[in-house]
Amino acid sequence: MTSGPVVAMELVGEDAIKRWIDLMGPLDPEIARQIRPGSLRAEFGTDKCKSAVHCTDLPEDTVLELEYFFKVLKD
Repeated sequence: MTSGPVVAMELVGEDAIKRWIDLMGPLDPEIARQIRPGSLRAEFGTDKCKSAVHCTDLPEDTVLELEYFFKVLKD
């Protein structure tokens, strides 16, 4: 997140995390290009460290990440 501009989003809806993970594709862009060529990571990621997009891994972490991006960084 430090190599360029960042767009932080709060996605709200039924199965929002699962649906976003499906759209992002596998963490490794090389693998994404092979098995999910239309995914965001396949299209825009370069390697595991620069995979283009992020999503919380666990629903329990959602609150922490939202607070970080929309409260801590704002202040």
